[in-house]
Amino acid sequence: MKKKLLHFVFSFLICVSANSCKRTSFEKETNKEVILASFTVLADIIENVAKDEFSVKSITKPGVEVHGYQPTPSDLIKASKADVFIDNGFGFELWAEKFVSNLQIKRVTISNRLEPIFISEDFYKGKPNPHAWISPKRGMIYVNVIVDSLSELKPSKAESFKNNGQIYKNKIAKIDKDFSLFINNLKKNNRYLVTCEGAFSYLTNDYGLKEAYLWPVNAESQITPKRMASTISLVKNKNIPSVFCESTVSNESQMVVASETGAKFGGDLFVDSLSQDNKSANTYLKMLQHNLTLIKKGLN
Repeated sequence: MKKKLLHFVFSFLICVSANSCKRTSFEKETNKEVILASFTVLADIIENVAKDEFSVKSITKPGVEVHGYQPTPSDLIKASKADVFIDNGFGFELWAEKFVSNLQIKRVTISNRLEPIFISEDFYKGKPNPHAWISPKRGMIYVNVIVDSLSELKPSKAESFKNNGQIYKNKIAKIDKDFSLFINNLKKNNRYLVTCEGAFSYLTNDYGLKEAYLWPVNAESQITPKRMASTISLVKNKNIPSVFCESTVSNESQMVVASETGAKFGGDLFVDSLSQDNKSANTYLKMLQHNLTLIKKGLN
């Protein structure tokens, strides 16, 4: 680990001292200030508020699991060219503190202005669940935070950011209204969302669903025999029609749950990352629509 870290820092210092850090497409092609987001979902939300006023980029690429991400020397070089770093917080980006500690860059952490839902069990008990953006209702709060943050960075464009944010929130609100209507008409016995990771607490809390999962946070957590057994028992006893996993982890364990209970595997939901293709979930709005459409089909 030490060798890896030394190589990481050494590569960066050599590059800077030799002035050999090639400017890539990440850098300012124009005079726009650069906002560097910690992950793709957040970058897309920011871009919809910022429009042409900032150049918005993401550290992680589509399809990448963010919790355990290890920044590379090229990431540090990118950050050194940026003006602002925006991250989610709530412990989502475990690497963020070290990443920005030696950089002269303004930092905005979204969770500083959010009310958390706390994890209730296992190693993470008492810690905030970081996945607030999964709920459309919380997504609109993200937009508000970003509107305020960008307005502080560029006060002359505050009205523009406010207008952009309102247009974007209206689109999220339509998704919210549609899903709320679905839940209101769903049988109470079917209001269970069973997933691989407990990343849907904000969604289940905001829409009156009950949540069950194979691990609380982070794909590296071990699925204990006790948790597997309790999940299988719940799905059987409540006759839950479908179970789900997520796009950045293996769904093998959830397939076992489906096989043992007779439930259908409802599909992979997007959580930490947008999709790599240009169809299913390559924007935040499409991600919400993809997830909620699968959930509606699975629970109906």
